[in-house]
Amino acid sequence: MIPAAARAVIAAHLTDELDVHPHRATVAVAALADRLAIDGWHMTDTYPARPVAPRARETRGARRALDRLLRRARTNGETTP
Repeated sequence: MIPAAARAVIAAHLTDELDVHPHRATVAVAALADRLAIDGWHMTDTYPARPVAPRARETRGARRALDRLLRRARTNGETTP
């Protein structure tokens, strides 16, 4: 399902770029949207969740625990690059 606003924007672009009559552009967009929906394509007006940076997911305690672990590993004979 394509939201009405998206259909209007696509029809406006068809009208401007291809010099198509606005009514025909609207009908063409509706037909294309219906075909895409039949094929399983869907456009929604809801935004997908934004990915969160890995650092933002970490808690303060997790960072401290990782620092302690790395310090122990370095003192056990590993050299830092």
